[in-house]
Amino acid sequence: MFVVNYQSYRVSDERVQQALERIADELGCVVRVTSGDRGHVPAGGATNSLHLIHHAADFHCEGVTDATAFDLIRSRRREIFGDATGLAFRFQVIHHGSYTATQGEHLHLGYVPDEPRYEGNYRGFLVEGLTPTGPTGKGRYHRVEGP
Repeated sequence: MFVVNYQSYRVSDERVQQALERIADELGCVVRVTSGDRGHVPAGGATNSLHLIHHAADFHCEGVTDATAFDLIRSRRREIFGDATGLAFRFQVIHHGSYTATQGEHLHLGYVPDEPRYEGNYRGFLVEGLTPTGPTGKGRYHRVEGP
């Protein structure tokens, strides 16, 4: 069994904790958390971030690039999340690339609550900041479909 290294970060949401554990197991890596529960919006962050309501974590999979880890999580989404399709899927997995509006390349995992105020939080697999401009550019979120 592989582990999740929370370092000094707190991740309160049990669903997020369990998903991080399954990611570590499925990818055969140590998941290193780089941010969790937050009480502030960092530079480039969103005011409706799931971090602010303690439903998110940022992370890397040690020994695997963020791009590769994102693709592996997508391809193993059923093993990690169970039913990873349709309206029942409440997670967001984001690959923030090297051109991100946030604070450096990383992966983000969040649980989107079924509340009207969070309808704007996209569910599913998204990329942002993979290129300097265009549909996957800095500050532009693009949904990635399929495996």
